[in-house]
Amino acid sequence: MNRTISLIGTMAVAALLAMTTSCSSNDEGTQVVSLQVQVLLPQGFSGGGNAGQTVVLAKGAQTQTAVTNDQGVATFEGVIPDVYDISTSWEITPDEYEAATGLEVQNENYTLSGSLMKQTIAAPVSLTLQTSAAVNQSLLISKVYYAGSKDNNNKNYLAGKYIEFYNNSDKPVDVAGLYFGLVESNSTPAYMLNTTPDYLYLKQIFRFPADKSTMVQPGGTLLVCNSAIDHTAFAPNEKDLSKADFEAKDTKNTNNPNVPALTRISTVFPTLLSMNLVQSGPCGIVLFRTTEDPTTWEEVYSDGKSSGTQSIKMPIKYVMDGVEILKYATTGVDTSVKRLYDYIDAGYITNDATNGYNGKTVYRKIAKTTDDGRIVLQDTNNSSNDFALTDNIDLGKYVPND
Repeated sequence: MNRTISLIGTMAVAALLAMTTSCSSNDEGTQVVSLQVQVLLPQGFSGGGNAGQTVVLAKGAQTQTAVTNDQGVATFEGVIPDVYDISTSWEITPDEYEAATGLEVQNENYTLSGSLMKQTIAAPVSLTLQTSAAVNQSLLISKVYYAGSKDNNNKNYLAGKYIEFYNNSDKPVDVAGLYFGLVESNSTPAYMLNTTPDYLYLKQIFRFPADKSTMVQPGGTLLVCNSAIDHTAFAPNEKDLSKADFEAKDTKNTNNPNVPALTRISTVFPTLLSMNLVQSGPCGIVLFRTTEDPTTWEEVYSDGKSSGTQSIKMPIKYVMDGVEILKYATTGVDTSVKRLYDYIDAGYITNDATNGYNGKTVYRKIAKTTDDGRIVLQDTNNSSNDFALTDNIDLGKYVPND
């Protein structure tokens, strides 16, 4: 994700605006419709930066694109009625940002992006797609293995879970003192989106040790896990994590004395000290930096309750990157239980097994390779676009966006 800036409004799905041309048929006789998407610039922006931008209409792996005209409108013809995701994303330079907003900025690129998820297109229609702006963040959450797998005896194996972070910039990054948190994963969200827009609700907070420098080189990765051992000896789809950078030490797991410990800041589960990456999902993660002491943040019960599991009430303004991982269901993914606002993650990623245990990893796709061979991962602020799922990816490795 890109860390959003203060002038940005939240993204909103606009209502249907107008009916346009009548339906027509394609060569197979299927009734098709037209779709117009009006791309709006972020609040506080001026100029015509929404012209000439690509809008993607997607149903699963099938996509079609259209380019916006001078008024920022993309027109799709011959659309087969169905449920679609609609998105757009483009980068602007600091000079372009300053020209559009009048604000002086640091020497960083920005991404403008927006999405409309699960839109039913059944008749000719015009939709409005609001975009938001965000600073391109150097360190990204780039890979999450939470599903677990089957061991050599076909039993459930959960010890090999891990998170990988990636330096997407061209300069070294020191992660000393950075935090990451695991978003609460109750069957019903602790708080629904828009009820408390200034806060997120976490179940655990970890910190990279602040007492010494930990540099991640450009295009380099940082691996954290629950058990830094060679798991391939026990389960064929697992990884050798013995050279992990950090380990969430917990006596319930086999720990590696040669791998330093993550600093555990807070957990709402007193007996669970390792990372609680739920194998079936949801499994949201946020990366953040703050000068506050997170141990002083309030722990609250779910909205309307006075007992049960509590959550850590985190100020949302500190989020640098976030990934929304939702629970998979054969009947379709329930996006109403999203915990992260669109300006943190406008989409989501999921596994394709209801209970996990399939050995698959969600990973960020490659956007491009620079002239000097450095891989740049995709970061459009939308995990539906940026991430993919595989059971065949090595530690520290990534693959292009097909």
